[in-house]
Amino acid sequence: MKIPTLPPLLRHPRFYAGALILLLIWAGFDTPRLNALDALNERGILRVAIRPGPLSYYRHGETTGGLDYRLLNALADHLGVELQVRLYENLDALLAAVHSNGIDLAAATLTATETRQSRYQFSQPYLHVAMLLVQHSRKPRPASIAELLAGSDDYRLQVVAGSSHAEKLRELRRDHPQLHWQEDAEVIMFQLLEKVQSGELDYSLVDSSILQLERAMFPRIEVALPLTEPQPVGFAFARSPDHSLLEAIDGFLRDYRDSGALGHLRDNYLNHQGRLDVAGAALFRRRLEERLPEYEPLFREVAAEYDHDWLLLAAQAYQESHWEPRARSATGVRGMMMLTRPTAQQMGVTDRLDAEQSLRGGLAYLQHLHGRIPSRIPEPDRTKLALAAYNVGLGHLNDARTLARRAGANPDSWSVLARYLPLLRQKKYYSTVRHGYARGQEPVTYVTNIYNYKRILDWHIWQRELQFDTLFEDRRNGPATTPYQDILDASLAPL
Repeated sequence: MKIPTLPPLLRHPRFYAGALILLLIWAGFDTPRLNALDALNERGILRVAIRPGPLSYYRHGETTGGLDYRLLNALADHLGVELQVRLYENLDALLAAVHSNGIDLAAATLTATETRQSRYQFSQPYLHVAMLLVQHSRKPRPASIAELLAGSDDYRLQVVAGSSHAEKLRELRRDHPQLHWQEDAEVIMFQLLEKVQSGELDYSLVDSSILQLERAMFPRIEVALPLTEPQPVGFAFARSPDHSLLEAIDGFLRDYRDSGALGHLRDNYLNHQGRLDVAGAALFRRRLEERLPEYEPLFREVAAEYDHDWLLLAAQAYQESHWEPRARSATGVRGMMMLTRPTAQQMGVTDRLDAEQSLRGGLAYLQHLHGRIPSRIPEPDRTKLALAAYNVGLGHLNDARTLARRAGANPDSWSVLARYLPLLRQKKYYSTVRHGYARGQEPVTYVTNIYNYKRILDWHIWQRELQFDTLFEDRRNGPATTPYQDILDASLAPL
């Protein structure tokens, strides 16, 4: 019997290869494509392009922070995914990254200007900032851009390349053709403020939020001209008909704002009570330059022995003595940590004027007070209560807690006790508690100042360690826009 043969077409190998391709294409059309939000949930990782800066993202040692970073951590927690950040050294590369498949959004306190909104989609705003022209306080303030330009053509103005500030200057040059400036892709606003204060630059443009954040570090910087009204700041996304992820993030931001959590986060960075005046800020800056290098190794060593944050120890020591080991007061307290004689004896300090002994004795006493604060109180409130007790005494602190408890307020909350401690100056309150009168405003100012100093120290150390050639390690092996990958845990200790 003759066996039938296949037609030539069916015997050709390319026939089967083509059929397989058609089958795969058909299967692809049959499988619905995941939207951006579903893809994120399936992946389990929120991928963010970010640019370092004191308000967006910073890291030194084991400390990682920044308003954007903390907000992104809260977002990742809300979505039930991990946060992965990828660092970019310039804004153009950062924004371009949202068009890649490996990035979900860009974050760097990005102002949603009209030009940017024509190229990218932006989330609900989580901040509003004005654009400021800044100068050294010794210079006369111009009344307008025209007056600035009329004064001299020999001025030095620099901004961040690819920024909304560079965009604004190009807009201004339409009416002022003689306007000129330099752009630097790698510099950040913090460094521009440093250049203006040192006299290296005459002017720069910065966001109002950065100037507010860094005021204590730059006491000689002043606003020459505000160039815009407050503008929205948000996360940037690639333009796409798929709005699923954007809508989910907008919903989170609305809820986060309405709950008060967003305002609290902003206040942690921008609305500190008891800000330093110009003289106090200038003195602190001099001490950072003149005395911190001498005592930093000792702060680190002593803090490590007690598993304590050395920056907090340094901040407390500055509040006590301005890092003066031979400091003394009319009340008899002496030394770097201004110990009383009984406290020094209790902590085994034989020479209160010895910086090392004073720091060890002071920190040991703080740890002792911390141990007497109820362990149910979470950080950082427990440490703030211990610091207040260091200043005013544990008895008076407990009296303020009694007043709070009587009023139905939370006696474990520092923000609550900061309202009740000052009442100990009034007879109708101090006469009803065990330890009587106290200058109750002083511990509130004491704790506030310490955390302000710690925040400034944070920025100072971060700025000192900020070296783009080491931060972006693989620049040596690739183009300048190559990002440095850093997978970060979504959890972060509170401020």
